[in-house]
Amino acid sequence: MSKETVDRNRKPHAGIKKALLGLGIVAALAAALMGFRVVLEDEPVAVASFPVKQGEFVITLTLNNGELSAVESVQINAPRVRGQLKITQLFPEGDIVDIGDLVIEFDKAEFEKRVTEAEQGLEATRAELEKTLANQGVEIGRQESDIENKGAELRLAHLQVAKMKFEALVEKEEAKLREKQADLALAQATRKLEAQNIVDRAERRKRELEEAQEKRDLDKAKKDLESLSVLAETPGLVVYEKIWKGSRPEKIRVGDEPWGGATLVTLPDLSRIKVKTYVNEVDVDKLKVGQRAAIKLDALPEPTFHGAITSIAALGHEKEGDKNVKVFDIEIELEEVDKRLKPGMSATSVVVIETVPQADTLSADEVPPASSEEEFTGFPLYIPIDAVFERGGKTLVYRIVDGKPSQLEVILSKRNENFVIVEEGLGPDDRVALRDPTVVLETLGGMEGDEGEAEQAVSMGE
Repeated sequence: MSKETVDRNRKPHAGIKKALLGLGIVAALAAALMGFRVVLEDEPVAVASFPVKQGEFVITLTLNNGELSAVESVQINAPRVRGQLKITQLFPEGDIVDIGDLVIEFDKAEFEKRVTEAEQGLEATRAELEKTLANQGVEIGRQESDIENKGAELRLAHLQVAKMKFEALVEKEEAKLREKQADLALAQATRKLEAQNIVDRAERRKRELEEAQEKRDLDKAKKDLESLSVLAETPGLVVYEKIWKGSRPEKIRVGDEPWGGATLVTLPDLSRIKVKTYVNEVDVDKLKVGQRAAIKLDALPEPTFHGAITSIAALGHEKEGDKNVKVFDIEIELEEVDKRLKPGMSATSVVVIETVPQADTLSADEVPPASSEEEFTGFPLYIPIDAVFERGGKTLVYRIVDGKPSQLEVILSKRNENFVIVEEGLGPDDRVALRDPTVVLETLGGMEGDEGEAEQAVSMGE
């Protein structure tokens, strides 16, 4: 028999074996699936559940990225001076300063040079004033002497006229003319002296104003120089403030060149502390001044601090690092006083927006004791949000009945971050599944088209 004939005979047998093997696998899978479904129908499905709760329902809003700050503090600002400031020395942050301690010092080289130049300018101006006064004295003396000479000449002219009483007419007239000339010369010299006094007074005033200006410049230069050494006027904890460096604010350090007037250091009053935080614009209408808050600190896991909102900004601003988000600044003042609280600590605040029911709507006998587990009226039922599902336009839960989850339509009300109030559909003794139990069958081989069959397998309906 040829090799070709042998190969032709083997191929049909190989195909039959593969087909039989495939049918066997399919049959085994089908049997396994049917057996598994029988088990599901006979045994309760193990689904994590949660008991329906009844009690005061608190709706809160969490404000992250808060920072502690003192309600009142002494601010130390950069001096307002002409020229660029540069920090050369800083008192260590977190240490306590006493009155008179050096808190901040700036580079003095440029300002010392200005003082020297102002002193030289003042000396030059005073020298000019003295020179002017001396020149004016000489000129006034000369003109006064000229007036005296002119007066003497006038008196001689008077005598000459008197002597000409018995002289010829021509000589008499000549004497009178000389007398007149002497009188005019004296009057002219007198007017010149008066004018010179006016000019001298104006010149002296100008020089005096220049001297006063140079003195003011010197005083300002000295004051600016003195302001470069900032001393503590009150004792307190040193806290560095942030200034803009490029595109973001950062705490000050040696070498920074702040603008005049910028707040650089604060000495906080630690007897009153607040949280400075912010809220997204979509939630700002939920907050009101006076609302209570619980505050947790990253640095102090325990205890929980308490406070109330004292300020809500009227205008929003861009969120740092995200220009597309608008936020509003919020301030929450703490009730507790704790020496461990330091400005700059990170804080998370949970603000109580609403309680259901409101405290003033319950009578004293309706408020249950803290340890009571008895049913009471006036308080809502609530379940975890994870226990609620949407299907076919209906709001559903899976109530545990005889150990099995049973689908139930409910009517819900207000919710917080984790729970939701159930208005209708559940009782205080019920339990609800925390996941959709139909997902079990779908995950183990059920198809989307098998949804109805899967729901029957977990005992749908009451």
